[in-house]
Amino acid sequence: MKLFTQYNRINIAASIIVFVVGSVVFYFVLRAVLLKQLDESLHTEQTEIVSYVQMHNKLPEVVNAYNQQITYVVTHEPVSGTNYYSDKTREGDGIEMEWMRKLVFGITVAGKNYRVTVTKSQVETEDLLQMVIIVGAGMIALILLAGYVINRMVIKRLWKPFYKTVAEVEQYQLAKQQALQLSVSGVSEFDLLNQQLTKMTDRAQQDYLVVKEFSANAAHEMQTPLAVIRTNTEALMQDEYVLQQHDKSIQTICQSVNRLTRLNHDLLLLARIENNQFPRQQKIELDKIIQQKTTELAELLASKKLRYQGYLEPVQISCNPHLAEVIVNNLLSNAIRYNKEDGIIKIALTPQQMIVSNTSLLPALEKDKISQRFYRHPDTKADGNGLGLSIVKQVCTVTGFTLQYDYQQGLHIFSITF
Repeated sequence: MKLFTQYNRINIAASIIVFVVGSVVFYFVLRAVLLKQLDESLHTEQTEIVSYVQMHNKLPEVVNAYNQQITYVVTHEPVSGTNYYSDKTREGDGIEMEWMRKLVFGITVAGKNYRVTVTKSQVETEDLLQMVIIVGAGMIALILLAGYVINRMVIKRLWKPFYKTVAEVEQYQLAKQQALQLSVSGVSEFDLLNQQLTKMTDRAQQDYLVVKEFSANAAHEMQTPLAVIRTNTEALMQDEYVLQQHDKSIQTICQSVNRLTRLNHDLLLLARIENNQFPRQQKIELDKIIQQKTTELAELLASKKLRYQGYLEPVQISCNPHLAEVIVNNLLSNAIRYNKEDGIIKIALTPQQMIVSNTSLLPALEKDKISQRFYRHPDTKADGNGLGLSIVKQVCTVTGFTLQYDYQQGLHIFSITF
């Protein structure tokens, strides 16, 4: 979940809670204020009635208005205290029941006890309360909506430098040996982030160059000792006495030297590809390269009892000739090395893609790991070094091709889209 989305959710939830609670509190506070004003009006009427009785020793004449009524009821006992309350009653000849605010108090006139009830209509108060609540709630809702829209626009604009930095980092490739260029946003936090990212990528690039140079130099320097070991091992194999005494040891040395030679060759090839030492691209006929490789490997296919099925269309692609041979050779070598007896190898070539499929005793491989260096399935034979598919992937990257892997109906399928 994006930070902006999470912030909006919290902000909206808090705004709704504030809106609801504020509206309820505002309603009850305003209602209490309006009722207090109405009670003060009723109290004024009470004061006038008491004053009139004190001056004339009789009750004032009842004059009922539209929104006010006064009634006198004789009681046997004096009415104590003063009571304010609201009640629904029918006003005059009206049919609908309306809210009325009532004041009840007792008074003694000429030796008689009376209960006086002063009633005022509460309808205007309720209408005013309703109108004020609607206007107030509308204003609050409008303010919250405006705040949300403004926050959304402002925050989106403020975070624009961050997403620009993310886009630059996504496009950055360490192997291209290009410095990461991040613009100045004017926001201190984002500028600090850009500075640290630039320093980090510079350090990573320096470390990468050191490691790459070391691996290339190491692989290059290993060629001479390997050649010496191979030459002396072959010389030992010519000595029948030594061969009889140390046959297994010499064979083990030969196998190890061969594996180390292949590993050295592959590492050097990877270093050359990463250093863009195959810049020259030209139109090549890929179908002829495949035919040539399958012809060269025909005896190996026959010795392992593998059936080859080719569906090749005449295809020309723009690629370095040597790299094209590397792709075909590595995919075919893997298809042969990890195949099973009486297995099948299929190659389909169209102007859009090349598909190499093969049977195998191995189950499906992990798609996200097949192009990693030295990755091998646990059940893989020990003679592989795990660099073949990594080389194919690197060649596809520098030539603009796409490598995909799939496993269907017992076939390992490698597709290269041009």
